[in-house]
Amino acid sequence: MAPPGWGYPSSMHGSHEGRGRSLLTLAIPALLILGCLAVPGSAQGSLQKGSLLWTHVTGNAVVGIAITADASRVAAISDDAKVYLFDISGNVLWTYPLGLRMNSVALAPDGSRVAVGPIDGAVYFLARDGTLIWMKPTGADVNGIGISLGGERIAVASSDQRVRLLGSDGSLLWSYTANGAMTAAAISADGRRVACGSEDYRVYLLDGGGNLLWSYTTNGRIREIAISSDGTSIAVISSDNTVYLLDGEGHLAWKNSFTLSPLSIAISPDGSFVAVGSSDNKLYLFDERGINTWTSVLDGTVNGVSLSSGGDYAVAGTSSSKVYAFSFLPPATPTTPSTALTTIPPPVWNVTPENTPPVNTPAPAPATPATETATVTLTPAGPSMEPGSPAFIMVVTGILLGLTALVIAGMYFFRKR
Repeated sequence: MAPPGWGYPSSMHGSHEGRGRSLLTLAIPALLILGCLAVPGSAQGSLQKGSLLWTHVTGNAVVGIAITADASRVAAISDDAKVYLFDISGNVLWTYPLGLRMNSVALAPDGSRVAVGPIDGAVYFLARDGTLIWMKPTGADVNGIGISLGGERIAVASSDQRVRLLGSDGSLLWSYTANGAMTAAAISADGRRVACGSEDYRVYLLDGGGNLLWSYTTNGRIREIAISSDGTSIAVISSDNTVYLLDGEGHLAWKNSFTLSPLSIAISPDGSFVAVGSSDNKLYLFDERGINTWTSVLDGTVNGVSLSSGGDYAVAGTSSSKVYAFSFLPPATPTTPSTALTTIPPPVWNVTPENTPPVNTPAPAPATPATETATVTLTPAGPSMEPGSPAFIMVVTGILLGLTALVIAGMYFFRKR
C-alpha cells in the first residue's frame, strides 16, 4: 500500500490524472536531491590548510612574538625574562637574558633589528646577532612597540598617554598625546604611518611627522593593533571582545565579535590575512573580507601572533610557554622561504621635534562609542556565494534544473487531462 499523500496509481495503467500527479510528486524529491548535490556541506577550496612546522618550549609563558616578512626569523619574549630568536626551522639562534618582564616585542621586516619594551619603562634595541645596540628610557610603562624596515623608526606606546617615535639611534623624533594611556603601537614598513590605540577607545593614525590623519572610535579600550606594510590596513582588538579591520582612510572594512576575549592580533604585510589569538586557546585566521578560513586549538591562551608576507607562515606564543610555527604553503611548494624582500621607496621624513609647538591636530575629546552596522558574525567558513563563484553557479544550476523538471511535469499533467 502506497504511503498516504504520494498519489501513486493503483496499477501501471491508472488514469492520466494519476500519472500527472505521480510525475509532479516525483519531481519534488528530485528537486530536493538536486539541491543537495548543488550545495556541498563546505567549500574546502575557501579554507586555509595549515600544517604545524615546529614548537619550542621556553622557560615561562610567551607574551609576545614577531616574524619577518620573508619568514626567515622569529622573535619571541617570555616571562622567563628572555628574548629568543629562531630561524624558520625552529632552531634557537640566540637568547638575550634581559632580566625583566617584557610587555611587547617588534622585529624589523628584514630581521635586522629587534625592539623590546620591558616593565622598567625603557626600550631595548638589539642587533641581528642579539647584541644590545642601545637602551632608551621613556619615563613611562611601554605598552606597545613597532619597528620599520631596517629599524630606522621605532614607535612606542606608553602609559603616559603618549606615542613616541624614536630614530635608529634612540633619539626622540616626536611624540603625540591622546586622551588616555596609549596601549598599542604599530608602524608601516616605510615609517610613513604610525597606528596606535588608547584607553580612550580610539584608534589613531599619524603620518611620519607625527600629524594626526584620523581617529576611529571603537566600543572599548584598545588592546592590540597591527598595520600592513603600506599602512592601508589596520587591524585592532578592543576590550568589547571585537576585532576591527580599518582601511587607510579610517573606514570600517569589517568587524568580528568573539565570545571570549581576543588577546593578540597580526596582519600579513600585504594585508591579505588577519590572525587573532584568543583566550579560548584558539588561533584564528581571517581573509581580507573577515571570513574565518582556518582555526587551530593550541595549548594555552594565545598571547602573541604574527604573520609573514601573504600569510604563508604564522607564529604564535601561548601561556603554556610554547612557541608554534605553522605553514600555509601547498604541500608541493618548497617550504624554504624566499629571501627576497619587497622594494620600498625611501621615506621622506617630516619630523616635528617634541619641544616644537605641535603642528598636529589635537586628540579629539572622548566621544560616545560609535555603533557600526557592518558587522561580520564569527562563524565557521562556508561556501562562497558571491556571483560567479563555483557554489553560486551550482546553486543556480540546481534551481534551474528543478524548475525545468516541474514545468515538464506540469505540461505533461495538463496535456494528458
